[in-house]
Amino acid sequence: MKKTSKRQYQVGEVLKRTLSNMFREGLFEEKISDLFSITEVSPSPGYQTAWVFVSAMDPSKNEEIVKKLNEISGEIRFMLAKKIDMRSTPALIFKFDNSLDYANRIEEILNSPDVKKDLEKSDN
Repeated sequence: MKKTSKRQYQVGEVLKRTLSNMFREGLFEEKISDLFSITEVSPSPGYQTAWVFVSAMDPSKNEEIVKKLNEISGEIRFMLAKKIDMRSTPALIFKFDNSLDYANRIEEILNSPDVKKDLEKSDN
C-alpha cells in the first residue's frame, strides 16, 4: 500500500474542512437532511479523485446517506470548486467509515473472558 504524501494529507484536510463547512451552512439541506460527519477525505495521488468517509449519527442510516451523497456528488463537486483554489476539483466518492465499528469490535475481543484469562496468565 502506497504511503500518503504530506501534500495529499494537506489537500485532504482542506477538502474535509471545506466540505464540512458547506454541509454545516446547509447548502444541500433540501437533498440530504440526515445528520452525519465527515471523518476523513483521502485524495488520490493525482488529485483526480477523493474518497470522502462519512459516519451517520444514526448508524442505521449509513447506507442511505452514502447513497444520497453519491447521487449528488457532481453538484457537491461543482460547489466545492467555487470554494477552493485547486487546478481541478477531484471527483468525490462517498463511503461509509467503519473504523468506529472496527475499534468497537477490537475492544469487545480484548474484553472477552478468554482474552482476559490469557492476559492474566502472561502477567504471571
